Amino acid sequence: MTQGSDRADIREARQKLARHLGAAAREARGETALTQADVAERVGVATEVYGRMERGGLLPRLTTFAKLCRVLGTDANGMLGLSPSAPVQGVDTSRHPPEEPAPVRRLLRLVRVMNREQLAALTSVARVLVNPATRASTSASDSTTT
Repeated sequence: MTQGSDRADIREARQKLARHLGAAAREARGETALTQADVAERVGVATEVYGRMERGGLLPRLTTFAKLCRVLGTDANGMLGLSPSAPVQGVDTSRHPPEEPAPVRRLLRLVRVMNREQLAALTSVARVLVNPATRASTSASDSTTT
């Protein structure tokens, strides 16, 4: 074999592994009811990077792969196609319960990056939105102006 064909074989093997890993991650994520953005946030990568992983276009670093397995509650061997996939024993997957609706998770991601002033403004707006007395007076004033 030549050095060029060795490189081509390695590249082909990496692509095959990336496709398998992406499909396994997508399947595991589907079982958790998490979005790509949810998994990306918990793993510590950009949503676009995680999307590339799921599509088989990118192999994660070992540390990222380990985090991915924990977040998805899957066995690394199963993700790599070395054995049937099974939940990781002793991993507490309840730390990130998927019961929150997707819009709430998206809002929380935005809130986490806000500065103090933005948080204060959002809190004020939220109080107005959830206060029944404010909503009633706002609805009454809206109907009188139209």
